[in-house]
Amino acid sequence: MTVRTFAPQGADRMSKPSNSSAVPVHPVDLADMSEAAAAPAAGSAVLAGRLGLLGGVKVQLSASLGRATLSVGELFALRDGSVLKLDKLADEPVDILLDGKVVARGTLVAVDDSFGVSITQAPEAPPL
Repeated sequence: MTVRTFAPQGADRMSKPSNSSAVPVHPVDLADMSEAAAAPAAGSAVLAGRLGLLGGVKVQLSASLGRATLSVGELFALRDGSVLKLDKLADEPVDILLDGKVVARGTLVAVDDSFGVSITQAPEAPPL
């Protein structure tokens, strides 16, 4: 591995700071990462067979019923009782999203006084 030292321009001729609020500037040693970039990623090897370590991590999911595109004028015209037509049909599955990416799909249901999603399409989970 090659290590390069970078010093600020003119560091060799810097004089002592004249006021106490000056920030000291020091040379920085940076490792050459070209060799590390050529090596295969080891992240999956670190977790191989130990995905159970992630079992307690909390994630937040959202359900997307559909989207609507309208002009700003149409947006400002919305009032109580206005109906916003979405781009999905009533019988199409609802998308379940994690960080904006679809991770499952399902059917919209009512659970007591709340909405819920009955999962109909889910990816196969890796063994924990």
